Amino acid sequence: MASETIDLLSPFRPEECARRLRTVTDPRRRARNNNPVIGTVTDARLRVRRRLAYRNSFQTFMFGTLERDGDGTLLRCSFGMHPAAVAFLIVWFCFVIIGLGIGLAVAFDLFGVDHGINKPLWPAAVIPVFMAVFALVWLKLSRRLAEEDEMFMIELLRFSLDAELTPESAARRAAEQPR
Repeated sequence: MASETIDLLSPFRPEECARRLRTVTDPRRRARNNNPVIGTVTDARLRVRRRLAYRNSFQTFMFGTLERDGDGTLLRCSFGMHPAAVAFLIVWFCFVIIGLGIGLAVAFDLFGVDHGINKPLWPAAVIPVFMAVFALVWLKLSRRLAEEDEMFMIELLRFSLDAELTPESAARRAAEQPR
């Protein structure tokens, strides 16, 4: 669930870019510095997310590489949810699909088996539907809360590293903006 790659050019070398990014990045959520982003920055890679005052399992992460480009650095960044969050959603919806299949089979007595139950069986089919709706609403609200994270992290890179979008990335972003 990552977006297109955004490229930025910084006049600093990759080692200096990494050093500058580490000064605005906390390695853990509960770090005392209260820097604007949390994550990992090495001389070649970065994975950061915006610091939030609340929990958001589906917030936007920035994944990037720092590559030497002449005397400066080319930062290739993509944005998306953490791979563990994507895996969780896949597993959740697999269970929903399996549960819906079993629930429908039980509710409509597709197997023709006498269960000896005199109560209605329709909840077996409805519960997976509620699970799916719950997950979709949760995901939509969480992603809505994370709408500005991508722009925040791009601006942080531009400010911290004196970086500018490459002409191709700038044109692509301009085309994506609503009119």
